[in-house]
Amino acid sequence: MIFGNTAITALAPMQDVTDLAFMRVLARIGSLPDLFVTAYFRSTSTTCAIAEANLRCIEENETGVPILAQLAGSEAAPLMRDAERLLQLPIDGINLNAGCPAPLVNRHGAGAGLLRDPKALQSVLQGLRSVVPPGKFSIKCRTGWQDAAEFPALLELLAAATPDYAMVHGRTRNDLYKPNTVCTETVQLAVRRLPCPVMGNGDICTVEDANHWLSTISPAGVMIGRGAVRNPYIFRQIRGGAAPTAEEMKLYYRILAEETDRILHTKRTPAGHCNRMKKYLAYCYADFTAEQEYTLRRCTNIDDMLRILCG
Repeated sequence: MIFGNTAITALAPMQDVTDLAFMRVLARIGSLPDLFVTAYFRSTSTTCAIAEANLRCIEENETGVPILAQLAGSEAAPLMRDAERLLQLPIDGINLNAGCPAPLVNRHGAGAGLLRDPKALQSVLQGLRSVVPPGKFSIKCRTGWQDAAEFPALLELLAAATPDYAMVHGRTRNDLYKPNTVCTETVQLAVRRLPCPVMGNGDICTVEDANHWLSTISPAGVMIGRGAVRNPYIFRQIRGGAAPTAEEMKLYYRILAEETDRILHTKRTPAGHCNRMKKYLAYCYADFTAEQEYTLRRCTNIDDMLRILCG
């Protein structure tokens, strides 16, 4: 990824949500970011969970948008092994996950769990830097395990590893996804301290949020996840395009149903298709009435779901 005078936009990785179907939706509605990141590939000493869904994001990505393969793990050797394997695929680089707050991941020292073990983090950073070519290594991290006071020391480790760019989620692991916990000052600190471009991440829900981050907090770019699922036209808006109309939002839901069916039709029942749609709709319910939300949550038929979504 080449950072220039124009800020970069990226779709944040979200397990089972920002998948191939959603990437294709963004292409079809004409609102693509500059960069995709896969959900994490889990690396351990005995195996790499080369998830089929993640591989499809790489091998069947017809959008033309560069994609990073994200790795999660706590040991340098397995991560180096799997980075070299993934670099044989059509990816734009390797991204280290040092931000996932899921207890199952953290219990094994991966994701944000790396932030509570500086020695392990240093080993992992240096190992990956040694096998990932220049221009292709990045890290996505939070600002600490329990407290943002940990962040300056973490920044020293990051800077020493010379990543090509970084994505900083302005929360600690302890913050999880609690509202009003994003600390933009920590992202600004990363912008000042790291010798590489820094993208900001965390509760960027509207184009106004994104423009504020781009103008005052993180000039290299922004990474958006939940906000993009609720309003997938946000990348178009950041480039100066119009806000979505009601008809465009209905189009979004219809295309999302088509693209999820395209991937799932051989594996899921109609009820299973509805359940997969609900993973996306979890970020959209605020735009519906309480009655609509109640009905959508209980839908088992995709046609009924679309009647509610599209009127």
